[in-house]
Amino acid sequence: MLESSAWIFFLSAVLATYVWRFAAVMISHRIEANHPIFEWFTCLAYGIIAALVARTLILPTGLLALLPLWHRLLPMALAFVGFYLLGKRLWVGIVFGESAFIALLWLNGIEM
Repeated sequence: MLESSAWIFFLSAVLATYVWRFAAVMISHRIEANHPIFEWFTCLAYGIIAALVARTLILPTGLLALLPLWHRLLPMALAFVGFYLLGKRLWVGIVFGESAFIALLWLNGIEM
């Protein structure tokens, strides 16, 4: 009995997911990618990501909250500098930020 109910839940979840995917494929050819509503959704998504990153850096929880604020903001600033100075490549910003963060931890004797 338990095994059959698990299959029922699994199949209903698959059906609920793939019905919407199928509907999206059917109507996708009529959607303009440059429509203003999609630009608005893109801006909204970027704003949400920026807010989450800012909240994580300024008001962190867990072990990150034990570090001083400047230990979190300096690597972020260096990541922006590396990103903009070296051709706006995402991986460069990530490497700059991570390297600065690890270097600050290492210089202050904090073990990871």
